[in-house]
Amino acid sequence: MLTATKRRSPKEKKSGFRKVSEWLHLWLGLTSGIIVFIVCFTGGIWVWRYEVWRFTEKHWYVQAQQKPYLPPSELLARSRVYFKTQHITNDTLTSIKYWKAGRSVTLNFTLPEQQQAEIYLNPYTGEILKDQREQSAADNFFIFIRAGHRFLWLPRNIGSPVVGSACIIFVITIITGLIWWYPKRWTKKIVKDSFTVKWRAKWKRLNIDIHNVIGFYSVLFVLALTLSGIFFTFEWFQQGTYKVLTWKALDEEHLDPRSDTTATIAKFNHPEDFIWNKLSRKHDGRFGSISINIPDKPSAAYEATVYFGDGTLLYNRAVHFFDQKTLRELPPLGQHDQPYANLSTGEKMFRMNFDIHTGQILGLPTKILAFLACMIGASMPVTGFIIWYNRKWGRKIKKRQV
Repeated sequence: MLTATKRRSPKEKKSGFRKVSEWLHLWLGLTSGIIVFIVCFTGGIWVWRYEVWRFTEKHWYVQAQQKPYLPPSELLARSRVYFKTQHITNDTLTSIKYWKAGRSVTLNFTLPEQQQAEIYLNPYTGEILKDQREQSAADNFFIFIRAGHRFLWLPRNIGSPVVGSACIIFVITIITGLIWWYPKRWTKKIVKDSFTVKWRAKWKRLNIDIHNVIGFYSVLFVLALTLSGIFFTFEWFQQGTYKVLTWKALDEEHLDPRSDTTATIAKFNHPEDFIWNKLSRKHDGRFGSISINIPDKPSAAYEATVYFGDGTLLYNRAVHFFDQKTLRELPPLGQHDQPYANLSTGEKMFRMNFDIHTGQILGLPTKILAFLACMIGASMPVTGFIIWYNRKWGRKIKKRQV
Protein backbone atom coordinates (compact mmCIF):
# COMPACT_ATOMS: atom_id res chain seq x y z
CA MET A 1 0.00 0.00 0.00
CA LEU A 2 2.81 2.40 0.84
CA THR A 3 6.13 2.71 -0.95
CA ALA A 4 9.25 4.63 -0.01
CA THR A 5 9.97 7.67 -2.17
CA LYS A 6 13.56 8.45 -1.21
CA ARG A 7 16.46 6.96 -3.16
CA ARG A 8 19.17 5.19 -1.27
CA SER A 9 22.86 5.73 -1.91
CA PRO A 10 24.76 2.76 -3.41
CA LYS A 11 26.64 2.27 -0.13
CA GLU A 12 23.48 2.20 1.98
CA LYS A 13 22.42 -1.37 2.69
CA LYS A 14 18.95 -2.57 3.63
CA SER A 15 18.42 -4.87 6.58
CA GLY A 16 17.11 -8.38 5.98
CA PHE A 17 13.87 -7.47 7.77
CA ARG A 18 13.32 -4.51 5.45
CA LYS A 19 14.08 -6.59 2.35
CA VAL A 20 11.54 -9.23 3.39
CA SER A 21 8.93 -6.55 4.18
CA GLU A 22 9.40 -4.86 0.82
CA TRP A 23 9.26 -8.19 -1.03
CA LEU A 24 6.04 -9.16 0.77
CA HIS A 25 4.50 -5.76 0.15
CA LEU A 26 5.23 -5.90 -3.56
CA TRP A 27 4.19 -9.44 -4.40
CA LEU A 28 1.28 -9.77 -1.99
CA GLY A 29 -0.02 -6.43 -3.28
CA LEU A 30 0.27 -7.53 -6.92
CA THR A 31 -1.40 -10.92 -6.36
CA SER A 32 -4.36 -9.61 -4.34
CA GLY A 33 -4.76 -6.22 -6.05
CA ILE A 34 -7.74 -6.98 -8.27
CA ILE A 35 -9.74 -8.54 -5.42
CA VAL A 36 -8.90 -5.68 -3.05
CA PHE A 37 -9.96 -3.15 -5.69
CA ILE A 38 -13.35 -4.85 -6.23
CA VAL A 39 -14.05 -5.31 -2.52
CA CYS A 40 -13.13 -1.72 -1.60
CA PHE A 41 -14.90 -0.10 -4.55
CA THR A 42 -18.16 -2.02 -4.05
CA GLY A 43 -17.95 -1.37 -0.30
CA GLY A 44 -17.72 2.38 -0.94
CA ILE A 45 -20.85 2.26 -3.08
CA TRP A 46 -22.78 0.12 -0.58
CA VAL A 47 -22.20 2.73 2.16
CA TRP A 48 -24.77 5.00 0.47
CA ARG A 49 -27.60 2.48 0.04
CA TYR A 50 -30.00 4.21 2.46
CA GLU A 51 -29.38 7.61 0.85
CA VAL A 52 -30.15 6.15 -2.60
CA TRP A 53 -33.26 4.35 -1.31
CA ARG A 54 -34.50 7.63 0.12
CA PHE A 55 -34.87 8.96 -3.44
CA THR A 56 -35.94 5.75 -5.19
CA GLU A 57 -38.32 4.21 -2.64
CA LYS A 58 -40.84 7.04 -2.12
CA HIS A 59 -43.31 4.69 -0.41
CA TRP A 60 -40.93 4.41 2.54
CA TYR A 61 -41.85 7.91 3.69
CA VAL A 62 -45.04 9.70 4.79
CA GLN A 63 -45.90 13.10 6.16
CA ALA A 64 -45.46 13.03 9.95
CA GLN A 65 -48.67 13.89 11.83
CA GLN A 66 -49.46 14.83 15.42
CA LYS A 67 -51.61 11.78 16.14
CA PRO A 68 -51.00 8.17 17.22
CA TYR A 69 -50.26 5.31 14.85
CA LEU A 70 -53.00 2.85 13.97
CA PRO A 71 -52.62 -0.47 15.84
CA PRO A 72 -51.37 -3.59 14.00
CA SER A 73 -54.87 -5.16 13.96
CA GLU A 74 -56.28 -2.18 12.04
CA LEU A 75 -53.39 -2.21 9.55
CA LEU A 76 -53.81 -5.97 9.13
CA ALA A 77 -57.54 -5.52 8.45
CA ARG A 78 -56.82 -2.82 5.83
CA SER A 79 -54.29 -5.10 4.15
CA ARG A 80 -56.73 -8.00 3.98
CA VAL A 81 -59.45 -5.79 2.50
CA TYR A 82 -56.91 -4.86 -0.17
CA PHE A 83 -56.03 -8.54 -0.75
CA LYS A 84 -59.70 -9.34 -1.37
CA THR A 85 -59.70 -6.81 -4.22
CA GLN A 86 -56.77 -8.81 -5.61
CA HIS A 87 -58.77 -12.07 -5.18
CA ILE A 88 -56.39 -13.30 -2.46
CA THR A 89 -58.11 -14.85 0.56
CA ASN A 90 -55.39 -17.10 1.97
CA ASP A 91 -52.54 -15.08 3.45
CA THR A 92 -50.24 -15.50 6.45
CA LEU A 93 -48.84 -12.51 8.31
CA THR A 94 -45.12 -13.05 9.11
CA SER A 95 -43.95 -9.70 10.51
CA ILE A 96 -44.88 -6.08 11.21
CA LYS A 97 -42.42 -3.20 11.32
CA TYR A 98 -43.13 0.31 12.61
CA TRP A 99 -40.66 3.15 12.17
CA LYS A 100 -40.25 6.51 13.83
CA ALA A 101 -42.39 9.48 12.70
CA GLY A 102 -42.22 10.14 8.97
CA ARG A 103 -41.84 6.51 7.85
CA SER A 104 -44.43 4.06 6.55
CA VAL A 105 -45.21 0.80 8.34
CA THR A 106 -44.49 -2.55 6.67
CA LEU A 107 -46.49 -5.78 6.88
CA ASN A 108 -44.95 -8.93 5.38
CA PHE A 109 -47.17 -11.78 4.16
CA THR A 110 -46.76 -15.25 2.71
CA LEU A 111 -49.31 -15.73 -0.07
CA PRO A 112 -50.44 -18.86 -1.94
CA GLU A 113 -47.79 -20.62 -4.07
CA GLN A 114 -45.05 -19.40 -1.69
CA GLN A 115 -45.31 -15.87 -3.00
CA GLN A 116 -44.13 -13.06 -0.70
CA ALA A 117 -45.77 -9.65 -0.38
CA GLU A 118 -44.49 -6.57 1.42
CA ILE A 119 -47.32 -4.09 2.04
CA TYR A 120 -46.43 -0.48 2.86
CA LEU A 121 -49.12 1.53 4.66
CA ASN A 122 -49.51 5.01 6.06
CA PRO A 123 -49.43 4.40 9.85
CA TYR A 124 -51.79 7.35 10.49
CA THR A 125 -54.49 6.62 7.91
CA GLY A 126 -54.01 2.96 6.91
CA GLU A 127 -53.71 3.92 3.22
CA ILE A 128 -51.97 1.26 1.10
CA LEU A 129 -48.88 2.93 -0.36
CA LYS A 130 -47.34 -0.01 -2.20
CA ASP A 131 -47.76 -3.74 -2.70
CA GLN A 132 -44.23 -4.96 -3.39
CA ARG A 133 -43.95 -8.55 -4.62
CA GLU A 134 -40.49 -8.31 -6.22
CA GLN A 135 -37.24 -6.47 -5.56
CA SER A 136 -37.06 -2.92 -6.91
CA ALA A 137 -34.35 -1.82 -9.35
CA ALA A 138 -32.46 -0.09 -6.53
CA ASP A 139 -32.72 -3.23 -4.36
CA ASN A 140 -31.37 -5.39 -7.18
CA PHE A 141 -28.51 -2.96 -7.76
CA PHE A 142 -27.38 -3.06 -4.13
CA ILE A 143 -27.83 -6.84 -3.97
CA PHE A 144 -25.47 -7.03 -6.95
CA ILE A 145 -23.00 -4.64 -5.28
CA ARG A 146 -23.11 -6.60 -2.01
CA ALA A 147 -22.59 -9.90 -3.85
CA GLY A 148 -19.42 -8.46 -5.37
CA HIS A 149 -18.26 -7.05 -2.05
CA ARG A 150 -18.82 -10.26 -0.09
CA PHE A 151 -18.33 -13.05 -2.66
CA LEU A 152 -16.88 -11.55 -5.90
CA TRP A 153 -20.15 -12.70 -7.57
CA LEU A 154 -19.06 -16.31 -6.99
CA PRO A 155 -20.95 -18.99 -5.03
CA ARG A 156 -20.84 -18.07 -1.36
CA ASN A 157 -18.82 -21.09 -0.23
CA ILE A 158 -16.12 -20.16 -2.77
CA GLY A 159 -16.22 -16.38 -2.89
CA SER A 160 -16.41 -15.71 0.85
CA PRO A 161 -13.08 -17.41 1.78
CA VAL A 162 -11.41 -15.85 -1.28
CA VAL A 163 -12.49 -12.35 -0.17
CA GLY A 164 -11.56 -13.05 3.47
CA SER A 165 -8.11 -14.34 2.48
CA ALA A 166 -7.52 -11.31 0.25
CA CYS A 167 -8.44 -9.05 3.19
CA ILE A 168 -5.89 -10.81 5.41
CA ILE A 169 -3.26 -10.35 2.69
CA PHE A 170 -4.29 -6.69 2.44
CA VAL A 171 -3.68 -6.25 6.19
CA ILE A 172 -0.17 -7.69 5.76
CA THR A 173 0.35 -5.41 2.76
CA ILE A 174 -0.67 -2.36 4.78
CA ILE A 175 1.71 -3.23 7.64
CA THR A 176 4.65 -3.96 5.32
CA GLY A 177 3.83 -0.77 3.42
CA LEU A 178 4.17 1.22 6.63
CA ILE A 179 7.58 -0.41 7.22
CA TRP A 180 8.63 0.51 3.66
CA TRP A 181 7.33 4.05 4.03
CA TYR A 182 8.99 4.69 7.42
CA PRO A 183 11.88 7.15 6.83
CA LYS A 184 15.31 5.85 7.84
CA ARG A 185 16.53 9.40 8.43
CA TRP A 186 14.28 12.20 9.67
CA THR A 187 15.82 15.09 7.74
CA LYS A 188 13.70 18.10 6.89
CA LYS A 189 13.46 17.17 3.19
CA ILE A 190 12.62 13.52 3.83
CA VAL A 191 9.92 14.48 6.36
CA LYS A 192 8.40 16.88 3.86
CA ASP A 193 8.45 14.26 1.10
CA SER A 194 6.92 11.63 3.40
CA PHE A 195 4.02 13.74 4.66
CA THR A 196 3.20 16.08 1.75
CA VAL A 197 1.63 15.44 -1.67
CA LYS A 198 3.27 17.45 -4.46
CA TRP A 199 0.09 18.25 -6.37
CA ARG A 200 1.94 20.20 -9.08
CA ALA A 201 4.48 17.47 -9.78
CA LYS A 202 4.45 15.33 -12.93
CA TRP A 203 1.94 12.49 -12.96
CA LYS A 204 4.47 9.77 -12.06
CA ARG A 205 5.62 11.64 -8.98
CA LEU A 206 2.03 12.56 -8.11
CA ASN A 207 1.04 8.88 -8.36
CA ILE A 208 3.81 7.92 -5.91
CA ASP A 209 2.75 10.64 -3.46
CA ILE A 210 -0.90 9.57 -3.63
CA HIS A 211 0.13 5.97 -2.92
CA ASN A 212 2.47 6.89 -0.06
CA VAL A 213 1.17 10.00 1.65
CA ILE A 214 -2.58 9.57 1.30
CA GLY A 215 -2.12 5.89 2.07
CA PHE A 216 -0.32 6.82 5.30
CA TYR A 217 -3.00 9.27 6.44
CA SER A 218 -5.81 6.78 5.79
CA VAL A 219 -4.10 3.69 7.19
CA LEU A 220 -6.04 3.49 10.48
CA PHE A 221 -9.43 3.84 8.77
CA VAL A 222 -8.58 1.32 6.04
CA LEU A 223 -7.29 -1.15 8.65
CA ALA A 224 -10.46 -0.75 10.75
CA LEU A 225 -12.73 -1.49 7.78
CA THR A 226 -10.58 -4.41 6.60
CA LEU A 227 -10.36 -6.10 10.01
CA SER A 228 -14.07 -5.63 10.68
CA GLY A 229 -14.74 -7.20 7.25
CA ILE A 230 -12.66 -10.34 7.97
CA PHE A 231 -15.02 -10.79 10.93
CA PHE A 232 -17.85 -11.82 8.55
CA THR A 233 -15.84 -14.50 6.71
CA PHE A 234 -13.94 -16.57 9.23
CA GLU A 235 -15.55 -17.95 12.36
CA TRP A 236 -12.15 -18.34 14.03
CA PHE A 237 -11.53 -14.61 13.58
CA GLN A 238 -14.95 -13.78 15.04
CA GLN A 239 -14.32 -16.10 17.99
CA GLY A 240 -10.86 -14.64 18.54
CA THR A 241 -12.13 -11.07 18.39
CA TYR A 242 -14.80 -11.82 20.99
CA LYS A 243 -12.28 -13.49 23.29
CA VAL A 244 -9.82 -10.59 23.02
CA LEU A 245 -12.56 -8.04 23.80
CA THR A 246 -14.36 -9.94 26.56
CA TRP A 247 -12.04 -12.71 27.80
CA LYS A 248 -14.96 -15.08 27.30
CA ALA A 249 -15.89 -17.71 24.71
CA LEU A 250 -18.56 -16.74 22.20
CA ASP A 251 -21.82 -18.63 22.58
CA GLU A 252 -22.25 -20.07 19.08
CA GLU A 253 -25.72 -21.53 19.64
CA HIS A 254 -28.51 -19.03 19.05
CA LEU A 255 -31.39 -20.07 21.33
CA ASP A 256 -34.83 -18.46 21.44
CA PRO A 257 -37.25 -18.81 24.36
CA ARG A 258 -40.11 -21.28 23.91
CA SER A 259 -43.81 -20.68 24.38
CA ASP A 260 -45.82 -22.79 26.80
CA THR A 261 -47.54 -25.34 24.54
CA THR A 262 -49.78 -26.59 27.37
CA ALA A 263 -51.83 -23.38 27.25
CA THR A 264 -54.68 -23.90 24.80
CA ILE A 265 -56.64 -20.64 25.01
CA ALA A 266 -55.13 -17.38 23.84
CA LYS A 267 -55.41 -14.58 26.37
CA PHE A 268 -55.68 -11.80 23.74
CA ASN A 269 -57.58 -11.55 20.46
CA HIS A 270 -54.93 -9.29 18.93
CA PRO A 271 -51.55 -10.12 20.53
CA GLU A 272 -49.72 -7.85 18.06
CA ASP A 273 -51.65 -4.87 19.47
CA PHE A 274 -50.65 -5.77 23.02
CA ILE A 275 -46.96 -6.07 22.08
CA TRP A 276 -46.99 -2.86 20.04
CA ASN A 277 -48.74 -0.86 22.76
CA LYS A 278 -46.42 -2.13 25.47
CA LEU A 279 -43.19 -1.41 23.59
CA SER A 280 -44.29 1.91 22.07
CA ARG A 281 -45.25 3.18 25.53
CA LYS A 282 -42.05 1.87 27.09
CA HIS A 283 -39.87 3.56 24.43
CA ASP A 284 -42.16 6.53 23.79
CA GLY A 285 -40.60 8.68 21.04
CA ARG A 286 -37.15 7.15 21.55
CA PHE A 287 -37.23 4.24 19.12
CA GLY A 288 -36.05 4.17 15.54
CA SER A 289 -38.07 1.11 14.61
CA ILE A 290 -40.03 -1.72 16.25
CA SER A 291 -40.22 -5.05 14.44
CA ILE A 292 -42.64 -7.83 15.54
CA ASN A 293 -42.09 -11.34 14.15
CA ILE A 294 -45.16 -13.60 14.19
CA PRO A 295 -44.49 -17.17 15.45
CA ASP A 296 -44.95 -19.92 12.87
CA LYS A 297 -44.90 -22.89 15.29
CA PRO A 298 -46.90 -23.63 18.47
CA SER A 299 -43.70 -23.64 20.54
CA ALA A 300 -42.29 -20.43 19.04
CA ALA A 301 -42.58 -17.07 20.81
CA TYR A 302 -43.35 -13.60 19.52
CA GLU A 303 -40.05 -11.82 18.93
CA ALA A 304 -40.09 -8.02 19.00
CA THR A 305 -36.93 -6.02 18.38
CA VAL A 306 -36.63 -2.32 19.21
CA TYR A 307 -33.88 -0.46 17.31
CA PHE A 308 -32.79 2.95 18.50
CA GLY A 309 -31.23 5.89 16.65
CA ASP A 310 -32.57 6.09 13.11
CA GLY A 311 -33.68 2.46 13.16
CA THR A 312 -30.90 1.19 10.87
CA LEU A 313 -28.22 0.74 13.56
CA LEU A 314 -28.01 -2.92 14.55
CA TYR A 315 -25.87 -2.69 17.67
CA ASN A 316 -28.20 -0.57 19.83
CA ARG A 317 -31.25 -2.78 20.13
CA ALA A 318 -33.49 -4.40 22.72
CA VAL A 319 -35.01 -7.82 21.95
CA HIS A 320 -38.24 -8.90 23.68
CA PHE A 321 -39.90 -12.33 23.62
CA PHE A 322 -43.54 -13.01 24.48
CA ASP A 323 -45.32 -16.29 25.10
CA GLN A 324 -47.63 -17.07 22.19
CA LYS A 325 -50.74 -17.72 24.33
CA THR A 326 -50.30 -15.77 27.57
CA LEU A 327 -48.08 -12.97 26.19
CA ARG A 328 -45.94 -13.22 29.30
CA GLU A 329 -42.55 -11.68 28.56
CA LEU A 330 -39.79 -14.30 28.37
CA PRO A 331 -36.14 -13.57 29.20
CA PRO A 332 -33.66 -13.81 26.29
CA LEU A 333 -31.41 -16.89 26.40
CA GLY A 334 -28.48 -16.09 24.11
CA GLN A 335 -25.78 -13.42 24.20
CA HIS A 336 -27.01 -12.13 20.85
CA ASP A 337 -30.35 -11.00 22.31
CA GLN A 338 -29.17 -9.43 25.56
CA PRO A 339 -30.08 -5.72 26.01
CA TYR A 340 -27.31 -3.45 24.79
CA ALA A 341 -27.32 -1.45 28.05
CA ASN A 342 -26.55 -4.62 30.03
CA LEU A 343 -23.45 -5.56 28.00
CA SER A 344 -19.85 -5.06 29.09
CA THR A 345 -17.64 -2.61 27.19
CA GLY A 346 -16.03 -5.42 25.19
CA GLU A 347 -19.39 -6.95 24.30
CA LYS A 348 -20.68 -3.56 23.16
CA MET A 349 -17.65 -3.10 20.89
CA PHE A 350 -18.18 -6.61 19.48
CA ARG A 351 -21.82 -5.85 18.67
CA MET A 352 -20.83 -2.58 16.97
CA ASN A 353 -18.78 -4.41 14.33
CA PHE A 354 -21.34 -4.29 11.51
CA ASP A 355 -22.17 -0.62 12.06
CA ILE A 356 -18.45 0.25 12.20
CA HIS A 357 -17.79 -1.71 9.01
CA THR A 358 -20.60 0.01 7.10
CA GLY A 359 -19.83 3.49 8.46
CA GLN A 360 -23.27 3.83 10.10
CA ILE A 361 -21.95 4.01 13.65
CA LEU A 362 -22.12 7.84 14.00
CA GLY A 363 -24.25 8.70 10.98
CA LEU A 364 -23.19 10.87 8.05
CA PRO A 365 -19.65 11.81 9.29
CA THR A 366 -18.57 8.17 9.66
CA LYS A 367 -20.28 7.24 6.38
CA ILE A 368 -18.15 9.83 4.62
CA LEU A 369 -15.03 8.49 6.36
CA ALA A 370 -15.92 4.91 5.39
CA PHE A 371 -16.55 5.94 1.77
CA LEU A 372 -13.24 7.80 1.52
CA ALA A 373 -11.36 4.92 3.17
CA CYS A 374 -12.93 2.47 0.68
CA MET A 375 -12.02 4.61 -2.32
CA ILE A 376 -8.46 5.12 -1.06
CA GLY A 377 -8.20 1.38 -0.39
CA ALA A 378 -9.41 0.71 -3.95
CA SER A 379 -6.83 3.15 -5.36
CA MET A 380 -3.85 1.57 -3.54
CA PRO A 381 -3.54 -1.51 -5.82
CA VAL A 382 -3.89 0.73 -8.88
CA THR A 383 -1.28 3.32 -7.88
CA GLY A 384 1.00 0.57 -6.55
CA PHE A 385 0.84 -1.34 -9.83
CA ILE A 386 1.66 1.84 -11.77
CA ILE A 387 4.71 2.48 -9.53
CA TRP A 388 5.94 -1.08 -10.06
CA TYR A 389 5.33 -0.96 -13.82
CA ASN A 390 7.12 2.36 -14.24
CA ARG A 391 10.15 1.21 -12.26
CA LYS A 392 10.39 -2.14 -14.03
CA TRP A 393 9.39 -1.26 -17.58
CA GLY A 394 9.17 2.54 -17.83
CA ARG A 395 12.94 3.12 -17.91
CA LYS A 396 13.43 0.42 -20.58
CA ILE A 397 10.79 2.01 -22.81
CA LYS A 398 12.37 5.42 -22.30
CA LYS A 399 15.84 4.11 -23.29
CA ARG A 400 14.42 2.52 -26.44
CA GLN A 401 12.79 5.80 -27.40
CA VAL A 402 16.07 7.67 -26.89
